[in-house]
Amino acid sequence: MITIGDDISLNPNIELLKPQTHENITIIPIKTEKTYIDILTLKKGLELGLVEIKECETSQVNTLIVKNESITPLILIDGEEVVGGDQNRIVNSTILIDAKSEMKIPVSCSEKNRWSYKNEFKQSNYIANYRTRLAKEHASRQSNHFQDIIWSSIDELESQSEFTSPTCAMEESYENQKFDLNEIITKFKIVPGQTGVLIMIDGEIKGFEVFLNSEMYREFHEKILKSYLIDNEVKNNAFTINIDSAWQAVNSAYDSSFEKIDATGLENAYGFENNEGLGTLYLFKNTIIHWSYFKKENKNNNDEMVEDTLLKTNI
Repeated sequence: MITIGDDISLNPNIELLKPQTHENITIIPIKTEKTYIDILTLKKGLELGLVEIKECETSQVNTLIVKNESITPLILIDGEEVVGGDQNRIVNSTILIDAKSEMKIPVSCSEKNRWSYKNEFKQSNYIANYRTRLAKEHASRQSNHFQDIIWSSIDELESQSEFTSPTCAMEESYENQKFDLNEIITKFKIVPGQTGVLIMIDGEIKGFEVFLNSEMYREFHEKILKSYLIDNEVKNNAFTINIDSAWQAVNSAYDSSFEKIDATGLENAYGFENNEGLGTLYLFKNTIIHWSYFKKENKNNNDEMVEDTLLKTNI
């Protein structure tokens, strides 16, 4: 049971299904209770011509305008990338935009060396890599401004893969490893009713992600897995799968203290942190629409990276 303040108690009835392993990577499919809230994803909204993303009248690095012409709310997922416009961006948090409305949303640049119009925005095939989202999650607890932390993380992604994009575009780092990533992804199958996934690498929990329903998860399955794979070396390294440690991560997230944080749209957002990890829970009508958890890697290193970057930029 998840308890938020005195008013909200949730029981998503999480099930951890049969683990799937390839080399040193294990995923554990997550299944939660069925929900029936009608919410439009960005992918479907763009395909149906019901959603438009555009620059502000005077372009701003950290703000975009999203217009939702659908009769249902539109969800944008934390770390989701849109490409085009004056530069590529990632969404700063999960946002639920009301039906038949237009909203300015907070974003971060994921392509720092381009500031010129390219084409209309479209959805990227990727979301922010695991370490970028983890760094952003840490930074969001100290400041609402973390653009330089995003850029620093993308620079690190290029450095570790010995690849340089002309515009330092996160998308290009993914494209550079596209063949290998696609090959690995085929080893992990979506199972019936799956609404989320827990990722283990070298036998250690890295994080988990839960979505509103199985249809929404299906859209993000490959993106989520790639976001972890691109940051970790895939190698032949046998290890024992400890399902108890997976349950421990889930239960520790359940038992965390949830603190309400500012939301952009219709969603209610709650940050949480414990000794093992941190993340954000997003609700709509007291139903989980998105829940992300990141295992802390090296607390001192994470904190030092955030503090150093904030100090350098006088944020």
